[in-house]
Amino acid sequence: MRIRKTARTVGVVLAFGLGVSACGSGESEEPSFVGAGKLCGSVFSGDARAAVESAIGDTSFFATGDDKLGEVATGVKDLYADGQDAYTSAGELCVINGEKRGSGRMDISFGLYKPEDVLDDRHSADQRLYALGEQAVAGIKNSSLRFECVSPQLDGSDKDPARIVGLMSFRDPKAPETQALREDNLTVLHAASFALAKNLECENNGGLPQKAVLRPKPEPDPSQESSQNG
Repeated sequence: MRIRKTARTVGVVLAFGLGVSACGSGESEEPSFVGAGKLCGSVFSGDARAAVESAIGDTSFFATGDDKLGEVATGVKDLYADGQDAYTSAGELCVINGEKRGSGRMDISFGLYKPEDVLDDRHSADQRLYALGEQAVAGIKNSSLRFECVSPQLDGSDKDPARIVGLMSFRDPKAPETQALREDNLTVLHAASFALAKNLECENNGGLPQKAVLRPKPEPDPSQESSQNG
C-alpha cells in the first residue's frame, strides 16, 4: 500500500512540475489554422474576406505565419530603381489553402509591367475585362490587375510612374466557370493590390478604390477584329 501511495504522490508532483514548466516558459504555439482576415498580412476585410471564403470554399485556412507585404514593396522599389522595362516579379505575397480537403488554392504575387501591356485586351475564354485600375482581367484560373504608382518612395515616379501588376492563380478542379467566382478572385486580388499601394504611399492609392467596384467592360467583337485583320 505504501508503494502505491508513494507512486501516486510522485506522479502528481511530476505532473505539477511539468505544468509549471510549460506555463513558466512563456512560449505560445502559433495556430495551425486562421480565418481569412488573418491571411496575407491581414489585408482582407469585409467583401474581400467573404470573397476568399467563397472562392476557396472554406472558412479556415492554413496559417503561413508570413507577412510579406513589406518584402514585396521592397521588391517593387528595387525593380523600379533598376529601371526594369519588362515584366519582372517583385515576389510572392502569399499562398492561400483551405483547411478542408479538396478546397481551392490561391497564389498572389506582384511585379512590374511594360506600358504597352495595357494596350492588349486579349484574354482567354474564361476571363473577362473589368473597369478597375489601368487594366483588370478576372478569370477562373488566372486574374490580373494593373495600376500605376506615383510615390515619394519611388524616385522619379512623378515623371514616370511605377507600373505594378498583381497576379493571381486559382486552382480548384471542381470550380464552376461562373461570373461569381471570377469576381471573387478579382475582389481578393484588388484587396491585396490596394494594400500594396497603401504600403508604397502611391498617390490616390494607385487609382484603386478602397472597396472593389466591379464593372464589366464590353467584350471586343470577334467579327470586327477578324475583319480588321483581314
